[in-house]
Amino acid sequence: MKTERRGAARIVEFLSFRIGHQRYEIQSTTINLSSNGALCLVDRDIPVMTRLAVSLSLPASGASQPAQDIAATGVVVRTEKRPDSGKFCVAIYFSKIGPKARKVLRGFIASRLKKNTG
Repeated sequence: MKTERRGAARIVEFLSFRIGHQRYEIQSTTINLSSNGALCLVDRDIPVMTRLAVSLSLPASGASQPAQDIAATGVVVRTEKRPDSGKFCVAIYFSKIGPKARKVLRGFIASRLKKNTG
């Protein structure tokens, strides 16, 4: 039996995701998301331990949760080439995210989990 090591709830969610580095900016899509990081699909290999500026667009989730953009700093913790498409799955840990942004992200994830179970 495999033990789950992640400390935060993770959801499958396809959202617009921008990755910025000093030499490039990439438009991406998340595959899954937690308040600690995201797995996204990109067209290039990004080396592990690369620091990135990330921006995530959260859609509105009801009248109490308007659409919002979340900004954070992240670090690539894993990268894997997809043989079917030649694209790369890149796991990014949010190393620096403001408390308000993390709260918004947690609320968005909680609303999605509630929606999927209720």
